[in-house]
This record gives sequence, structure tokens and C-alpha cells, in this order.
Amino acid sequence: MQYRQLSVLAELNSRNVPATLGFRGLSDLISVQLRCTRVEARKRAQAVERFGARRSLTGEPLEPMFPAISEALSTGEINADHGAAIAETVEAIPERERAVHAEPVEATLLEHARTSDPRTIRLLGQRILAHLDPDGPSPDEQRQQQAHRRVSLNRLEDGTGLLEGRLSPSCQAIWEAILTPLAAARPDDALGPDDRSLPQRLHDAFEEAGRRLLATGDLPNHAGLPSQLIITMSLTDLERRAGRATTHHGGTLSINDALRLATEGNVLPAILNDAGGVLAYGTGHRLATPGLRKATFARDRGCTFPGCARTAAQSEIHHATDWALGGETNLDNLAIACGYHNNHAPKMGWTTVLLDGVPHWQPPAWHPDQRPQRNYLHHPELVTHQTTPPRDGPEGHS
Repeated sequence: MQYRQLSVLAELNSRNVPATLGFRGLSDLISVQLRCTRVEARKRAQAVERFGARRSLTGEPLEPMFPAISEALSTGEINADHGAAIAETVEAIPERERAVHAEPVEATLLEHARTSDPRTIRLLGQRILAHLDPDGPSPDEQRQQQAHRRVSLNRLEDGTGLLEGRLSPSCQAIWEAILTPLAAARPDDALGPDDRSLPQRLHDAFEEAGRRLLATGDLPNHAGLPSQLIITMSLTDLERRAGRATTHHGGTLSINDALRLATEGNVLPAILNDAGGVLAYGTGHRLATPGLRKATFARDRGCTFPGCARTAAQSEIHHATDWALGGETNLDNLAIACGYHNNHAPKMGWTTVLLDGVPHWQPPAWHPDQRPQRNYLHHPELVTHQTTPPRDGPEGHS
């Protein structure tokens, strides 16, 4: 289907139909007739230029620019994204190397494309280009990369955000190093397998990276004040755990999200009465003091949810009984929980209880084992003690 559409578009282009109908080019015709975005239209027009049949100025038929890729597209062995990945790699080969290497590179990538996804083909292409050009991009190419760098963060009407951009190679390398470990799929635990998609895991990793950066307090001042997140909510909404909280940047959050953020990081919660006056401001009643935080970390060592291996440094403070419901910020009501379990476990009915001063998680009603569960992964000495038989006498003899 993809190749049939490409062939039709190539024929229309060869007959100069876009100009005849008053369009500036093929991409404009595609955008209007197929009702797709301009980005998608440009992508399809580029596919036509690369893989579609052509005609000379005198009307004679010519082979496509990439005949082997075009043939594989026509038989359905690969799709248009595969073709684009291969073509972009070949086009990026330095001109001094192209005559020698273009054909074998195209053939190699085409062979891999028959059994691999387009992302893998792009990665293979990057490795091949790095091998062919070990000196890296030229000064002109580096300047172009820097000129094209951009990031935009726009708030949408429903309070969500749209993040778009193009990163320089160095910025890309930095964020890959940051997000890759944070976005790893979580091992199976009492919540079951990690059912988040890769884009969802990357989103959560991006949020966690920002939370950790905000918590350091190392950001520069803004408008004469330390960079921090200020969250405002009304006492009425706080007590009923419904409604919206607002940030000092004009965004909105659910009360539950606001309370979760206020547990960690450089965050100032402000509680207003019904008339708009400030009832409470700051971290005195909800956030753990540095000393209390250290004591909680020393006791729990890591996420307390059963089966989670995240360390204390990778986790956050969690209230067993939430502060908004009367829970106090003291060692008898605090536990360590990673961001994932702090957010997802309560939604699935798990609650935190402290037994003999030790955090346990009470399974939901549907769980087959209703006994409160403790995470022993951060306390291997307790497991060892339980499995080691006692020794009789000073020498282990009766």
C-alpha cells in the first residue's frame, strides 16, 4: 500500500501536477489531498524523490535514486521508515568516501532492514558513518548542528505539556546517559510486570531527573529568589483531596500530584483559606527535616515496597498516613519509596503500615496473601539470620 501510493505520487510529480494545480510543490499537494501534517507531507515527498520513478527533461523514464531500496519497498520486504533510514545514512557519507562506500553501505543496511526495525537501522547507520569518518563532523557541520539546536516547552489547555526540540550531539549524549538508567523497565514485583511503554518510561525518567535536580538546590536564582517550585492549594481542596493546585508558573496539578511533589525536592507548599489568605507556607509540617530524612534512609536503606531494589538515593520520602489526612511527619509515619511505587502502589490499593517501627505494605483486598509484606532486599543480614541454624555452645557442639 505504501509503495502503491508512492508510485502514484511519483507519477503526479513527474507530470508537474502540483504546479498545474497551483501548489508550491509536491508536499503541499500531499498535505491538502491526504489531510496530513506538513511534517508528514514533507516526509512522503522526500520518499517520492528518493524511491519513486523519475523522468528526464525529455520525458524518458529514469531509475529511482535508490533502486535497490525502491525494489525492496515494492515487494514489501521493508517499509518507508526503513528506506528513509538507509537513504539518510548513504546521503550522510562524506563526499570523498561516497563513490567507494555508498553502494556497499546501502546493501548492508538493506540486508539488515529485512529483519530489523527502522530504529536499529538508524543506529547501525550511525556506527557505519562514525567508522567511515572517524574525525567527526567538519567545522561547518558542527556550526550547523549548533545553529539548529532548539527546545520548546508549551503548556496545553488541559495542564499537560508538549516538549519538542532538536538536541546538539553533546546535549543528546548527556540526556541519553541520564535517561537510559532511569528509564529501564522495572523488574517484576508485587505490582506485577512493568506495563509502561518505552515512551512512558522515558517520560517518567525525565520527571525523576528533574525532581532530583530540583532537590539539589544548585540551580541559579531566578527573579532574585532561589529556583524552586511553589505550589498553592486551598485548605478545602486539601482536606477533601480533590480540586486543583496551582504552580507559580501558572500550571495546574491535581491535589494528589501536588502532595506527592511536595514530599521531595526544593518545593514550597502554600495553603490558603477560603478567602485566599495564607494559612501555612513552607516545609515545616510536611517535609522531613534533614536529620529525620537521614534517620529514615538509615533505617530503610531503599524503597520499602516488596521486591524493589531501588536504593534510598534513588527514592523519596513517603508518608504512611498522608499528611493531608492527619499523618504526622515523624519517623513513625515515614518510609522510603521510589517514585514509581510511591505513585502506583497506592493507586492499586496498597497501603503502608509500620509494624514495630518497620515499614510494611498491606496488600489490597484482591491479593491472595493478606499479610503485611516487608522488603528484605535492602536488609540481607536479616534473611541470612533467618536461614542460618543456631550454633550450640561456644564451639558449635552440643
